[in-house]
Amino acid sequence: MPRGPTSALRTPLHSLFARHAAEQPRRAALTIDGVHTSYGQLNTLAEKYADALPRLGARPGDRVVVYADISVDVVAAVLGILKAGCCVATTHQTFGRKKLVHQIGEADAAALVTDRAEELAELFGDTDLNAVIRLGKGTVLRRSRPVERDRRGADIPVEGPLAALFYTSGSSADPKGVAISHANMSAAFTAVTGYLGNTADDAVLSFTPIGADFGFYNIMMPLAFGGRAVLQRQLPDGPEQIFETIDREGVTAVHAFPSILTRLCAHGDLGRYAIPSVRYLCSTGQRLPPEHIAALRGAFPSLRIHSMYGLTECKRVCGLPPEEIDHRPGSVGKPIPGVRATLVDDAGEPVTEPDTVGELAVSGDLVMQGYWRRPELTARVLRTDPYGGRTFLTGDLFTRDRDGYLYWVRRKDDGFSRTLLQVDPHEIEALLRGRPDVVDVAVVPVPDERSGDVPAACVVLRERSAVSAEELRAFCAERLDWHMVPAQVALYEELPRTASGKTDRLALRRAMARNDTSGQARKETGR
Repeated sequence: MPRGPTSALRTPLHSLFARHAAEQPRRAALTIDGVHTSYGQLNTLAEKYADALPRLGARPGDRVVVYADISVDVVAAVLGILKAGCCVATTHQTFGRKKLVHQIGEADAAALVTDRAEELAELFGDTDLNAVIRLGKGTVLRRSRPVERDRRGADIPVEGPLAALFYTSGSSADPKGVAISHANMSAAFTAVTGYLGNTADDAVLSFTPIGADFGFYNIMMPLAFGGRAVLQRQLPDGPEQIFETIDREGVTAVHAFPSILTRLCAHGDLGRYAIPSVRYLCSTGQRLPPEHIAALRGAFPSLRIHSMYGLTECKRVCGLPPEEIDHRPGSVGKPIPGVRATLVDDAGEPVTEPDTVGELAVSGDLVMQGYWRRPELTARVLRTDPYGGRTFLTGDLFTRDRDGYLYWVRRKDDGFSRTLLQVDPHEIEALLRGRPDVVDVAVVPVPDERSGDVPAACVVLRERSAVSAEELRAFCAERLDWHMVPAQVALYEELPRTASGKTDRLALRRAMARNDTSGQARKETGR
C-alpha cells in the first residue's frame, strides 16, 4: 500500500539552497543582527567547508559536531557538512567542556567545527576527533595519526543517509541523539512550509540557536524555499527589540517558543506597537498558553497565530488553524498534511472515545530513524504502521474532542504520587497561570520523607506585582484538593531554559530539592 502523500522522492534541503544560490546569487539569504549575506556569498563559503572536510579525513556518513554561536560561518559550515555527505551533530554553544567531550564521543564524531579558540588541541587527548576547524579563521588542527572511525553505524535500522543528529534538550533525562535522514528532513520541510504557506517573499525571524533542532530548521527551511532567515544572537530583553527588528527587516513571519512570547506578554501594553509586515506568528515546542493568545490577539487582532505541537523526533505534528484560535485556545489543532496521529492506550490499542486520554502516536515520513546507537530505547518508542512506515510513541498524553481537535494533557512521566494520590502538575500550573499577576509557572516534584513526592511551584510574576509566595500557596489551597496544593512556592525572576528553549524542569527539581536559592535570582520561598 502507498505510504501517504509525503512518500515521494525529495530533494535534500542543501540542494534546494544551492539551486536558489545559482538562480539568484544576489538575493539576501541571511540577516544576522542587521547584517545581510546573499545566497551567492553563503554558497561560496559553504563550498569551502564542503571541500575541506574530505581533505581532513571526514568521509560521507561521518558525524561532524557543530559547537558555535550563530554566525554566517556556522550556517555555511552546516551547509558544507551536508554538501560533503557528512552528518551534522548539533550541540548547544553554552555547553561546558565536559558535556562537549561527552557528546563528541557519543556521536563518534570525525571532526569538530567551532568558533572557540581556547584549549582546542587538548580535545585530541579526550576524544577520537581527527580534526578541529576554527570558524572564520581558517585554522585547522589535525591529528598526526588519524583515528580509524568505528564503522558499525547507528545500531538502528536506517533508511537512506543521515543528515543530522539532534540531541534532545535533556530537561528530564540524559540527552539522546535523534537520527534524522535527508528524507525525514525533506518530509518535515514539505509538511511545515506547505502548512504555513511559505514563499520566497518570507523573512522569518527567530531567536533559537542552531544547536537546537528548532533553530536549525528556522534557518534551513527559509534557505530551502528561497526566503530569508532573520536571526538575533541575543534573546530580547523586551518587546522594543523585537518590534524594532520586525520593522527594520520587514519580517513577515515570527517563529518562537512560548518562552519568548512569555517575555513579550509580560510587558503589558503591546497595543502601542504596529507590525503591518507580519503575516503570521508560529509557536511550537510547548502549548501556547491561552492567556498569551488572548494578549496577542487583543494587541494585534489581524495577526494569524499558529499554535502548533511537535517534537525533535518528528519535527511538527499538528497545528491549530488561526481562524480557530479564539474558539479553541487550549488546542494544538489537527495533524498537518503528511502526518497521521492517533491516540492509544497502555496496550497500544486505539482510543476512539472523545475526551478520553491516550498517548499520541505519530506516523509519517518525518518520523525519525531512531535514537543513535540506542537500539533498545528505539524499539520501545518506534512501531511499524499498517503502511510499512514508522510510528513514534511520543510519551505525551492528549485528548481529542468530537471535532477531531487535539488537546495536550501532560507527559506520561510528569505525573507523580503524593501519599498514594496522583498529582497532575499541569492542573496546578493552569490554575496559577489564570491569575493576571502570574507570567510563567512550572510545578515539579520534590522528594519528601513522609509523602514520597510533593509539588513545588516555581513562579514568575508580572513586573511590579506585590503578591507573596504564601499568598499564592493560599490561593491554591482554596481551590485544589489538599494533595495538589504546592508544599513550596518559589518566586523566580525567570525560569531556567534548556538548550532548545523549553522550561528546564530537571534543573528546577534539583534546585528545589536542595533548597538552592542561588543562580536563577529566586526572590522568595513560601512553605
